[in-house]
Amino acid sequence: MFESICRNPYRLFFPLGILIGLFGVGHWLFYGLGWIQNYSGLMHASIQMQGYLSCFVIGFLLTAMPRLSGAPVATKSEIILFLILTIDIVLFLTVSWWPLADLFFIFWLLSIVRFAAKRVFARRNSNMKPPLEFIWVPLGILQGIIGSALLALGHLHLLPAWALTTGKPMMLQGFLLSIVLGIGGFLGPRLMGVQQLIQPENIRKEEACAPGAIRGSRKKKIVVHVTAGILLFFSFWLEGLGANQMAYGLRAMIVSAIFIFTRVLPFLPRVRHAFTWLLWISFWMILFGSWLEFLFPAYRVMALHFIFLGGFSLMTFSVGTVVVLSHSGEVKRLYQPLPILWWVGACVLGTLLIRALSDFFPNQYFFMLSLAATLWILGALSWLIFMTPKILKDSDDEDFNRQHELAKSK
Repeated sequence: MFESICRNPYRLFFPLGILIGLFGVGHWLFYGLGWIQNYSGLMHASIQMQGYLSCFVIGFLLTAMPRLSGAPVATKSEIILFLILTIDIVLFLTVSWWPLADLFFIFWLLSIVRFAAKRVFARRNSNMKPPLEFIWVPLGILQGIIGSALLALGHLHLLPAWALTTGKPMMLQGFLLSIVLGIGGFLGPRLMGVQQLIQPENIRKEEACAPGAIRGSRKKKIVVHVTAGILLFFSFWLEGLGANQMAYGLRAMIVSAIFIFTRVLPFLPRVRHAFTWLLWISFWMILFGSWLEFLFPAYRVMALHFIFLGGFSLMTFSVGTVVVLSHSGEVKRLYQPLPILWWVGACVLGTLLIRALSDFFPNQYFFMLSLAATLWILGALSWLIFMTPKILKDSDDEDFNRQHELAKSK
């Protein structure tokens, strides 16, 4: 069983992420029911980001990195390390030990760096290169580390208040947004079938595919992604220094530019199935939330829920479904009706709607939050129950490769 988890770490971390998400969202439900006397928005947001969403990130990366680099799969000690760090982070957040949670999240991020570096040096084929969009992954990790360090030092009163106002959004948004711009920028267009680059009419196909042209195009794309990553990093320093409007506008422009540059948006999916529609909607939610944050800063919390709930959360269910079904030998199910995904999508978007409306009904605010939490819990639990048999089902490598090629051709 553990060998299967090492080959496909998502088998452990996807279910764990859902369970942590249920705990983080249940915070509002328990407060609304009167089961707990205090609430913490910071705890809720941190658990959802550093626990629930991060479990899906690590489950995907630990599964994909060895395959993309042709390197050995995760070891038992690496899986156990990530498991211990994740559980410790959630425990520290639960008891409001913020500096320890930030410190352990830094260890968690450094462990990703160590895992990736070992795979780069151990890859069997030196010609195998990771997708260039994945350059966002180290950029995101760097922002996560710096943001967490600033938060820890701010909580310990070793740095002034600007450390908290800079570090919090950098850690909560910078890391995940970079992961989405990178991995989403690579996977999204390919899953939706819109990755074809439109060449100018005066450039022949032979010229466009020449080695020199390919290298030149790759270098230009790297420059675009690195420049955008640096600007994203800079936006959080602007926010920390009080230039909020400028920071929000800069982030909205970066998200828009990268989504258009990678063909994530605005085209409709050419592969039109439940998982691609939800993925496409999640990209639009991130874009909409980014501009809402800029245009209506008074509703920033609502805007962030469009990004995190309508965007990141909906994306985890969509991409998670692709990963689980493709690795369990049931990739054909992706191209058949999947009512569970429409139900989950309805629950997530319904949760978002109730959460957004709650800002306009202060007398019913906590009741609406508990209602929204209940709806998200129903959707997440439904997904977990449906996916558990598939997560436990093993597929041999030959079958997986055959199904994977089928998925790529589609």
